[in-house]
Amino acid sequence: MGRSLGGFGASFFAPGVNDDAKQPDTYALYLRQSGLGLGDRDLYLDPKFAPQVARYRQYVAQMLTFAGWPNADAAAGDVVAMETKLATAHWTRAQSRDRDKTYNPTTPAQLATMAPGFPWPTFFKAAGVDAANRAIVAQNTAFPGIAKVFADTDLATLK
Repeated sequence: MGRSLGGFGASFFAPGVNDDAKQPDTYALYLRQSGLGLGDRDLYLDPKFAPQVARYRQYVAQMLTFAGWPNADAAAGDVVAMETKLATAHWTRAQSRDRDKTYNPTTPAQLATMAPGFPWPTFFKAAGVDAANRAIVAQNTAFPGIAKVFADTDLATLK
């Protein structure tokens, strides 16, 4: 998952380096919620967007077909179902704009305790940020649910 960030992929969590919001003379590793192909939780959870989700599922099936993925239609359903579970854990856009609530300095050990079930050391190494001794976690209360979705999802769907 971390390695895919260097190419064309995404992950359940998005790392990035930026100015530390509370220590502007230093840079910090930030971690944010991620993993939604449609980009926003409400597109999955609000019934008025059901037609868009259905078209997105068709798109995923088509891309999997182009890639030669076996049972592309069923796999697309699994992917969209997984992303919908992720969406239930995600913060809203309004919550994610709160500068105070999204500033949560966390050590790798604290992160592993906060969001078990996700291979943090492997992720950090593959993303090239394994030397960081702290990360600022944005949507901290979403991380446990997102890590659980990862842990509960079969490998074929994760791929």
